[in-house]
Amino acid sequence: MADKTVLITCVGGYYAYDTVRALRMDEELQLRVVGVDATPDVVNRHFVDAFHPVPMASEDPPGFVEAMLDICRRESVDVLIPGADEEALALAPVKDRFLEEGTTCAVQDAGTLELMGDKFGLFEDLSQRGIPLPEYDSVSTASDLAQAAERLGYPERKVILKPRVGRGARGLVLVDAGESEYSHSSEARGYDVGSVDIVAEQLAGRGNDLGMMAMEYLPGDIFDVDCVADAGDTICMVPRRRLADTPWSRGVEGHRIERHQEMERITGEIAKALSLSFAFDCDFGTTASGEPGLLEVNPRWSGSVAAGLAAGVNVPVILVRTILGLPLPEIDVRPGARVVPVTRMGFPDANNGEE
Repeated sequence: MADKTVLITCVGGYYAYDTVRALRMDEELQLRVVGVDATPDVVNRHFVDAFHPVPMASEDPPGFVEAMLDICRRESVDVLIPGADEEALALAPVKDRFLEEGTTCAVQDAGTLELMGDKFGLFEDLSQRGIPLPEYDSVSTASDLAQAAERLGYPERKVILKPRVGRGARGLVLVDAGESEYSHSSEARGYDVGSVDIVAEQLAGRGNDLGMMAMEYLPGDIFDVDCVADAGDTICMVPRRRLADTPWSRGVEGHRIERHQEMERITGEIAKALSLSFAFDCDFGTTASGEPGLLEVNPRWSGSVAAGLAAGVNVPVILVRTILGLPLPEIDVRPGARVVPVTRMGFPDANNGEE
């Protein structure tokens, strides 16, 4: 089979080495891997076949796009897979320019990305389609918070407050009646906390367009569901539970592969409703009784997408083969295995890297 070239961004990421390793595991396809990153001296540059520094998409979207086009031409890239939301947003409107050069960008359409980037707007859309969701409300002003929290069961129940536009737990606040003062985020905890009055006081000086969303607090486990789809049809899903002391951890404590029928059903419905393609990642919380509640939908693969290898599923290879129209390996998710991060030494000269 002819060699193909795949470009992945954010190659300096925490688990990028594992993603590269997963792509190389397809012995029949013999993928050539090009990596890019905004930081020119990332260690993982040693473990790709070619590396290029690029502008940050969040700071210079046009510069990022032009740099990526030039790299794709020079490296004859067949598939471009972004690892950050900002990169997907920059690439989506110009996908046709890349396709003219022979490169398929693994990004959703621009309109779909815009919807997915607004957590409240996405929930409104999915709710209208009958997809089950946690209870939620919009918060535009500090005075809105008390009303929204009351509708969500406060003070008997805790409430989560987060920006409508943002990633992960950034800017997240736990509204808890038992907290008598405002406590700022720590790296270990990952969120701020305070009672509704105290949080409202913190928000009061930010104007009348806070652009935030309140939703019910889900006290149970947190799951990531890695998914590959094609025009709304789900090809594979790998659910994994985060092994973390705090529910909003990035997952660096590890994961356990666990099947969850309802969670997988909801993920499939979301893919169908939004006609999603390529790779995406759904984050779920769970109630005390284990019922799932969607937290957000990420429009690209997760940084720890290679965790599916523990389940016997190589998500990166399945994505590339789907894009290239090649036969797929048998997909049989094997639950039970744990995935834990380790610190290891790499040997560039034995891994196609260059000093």
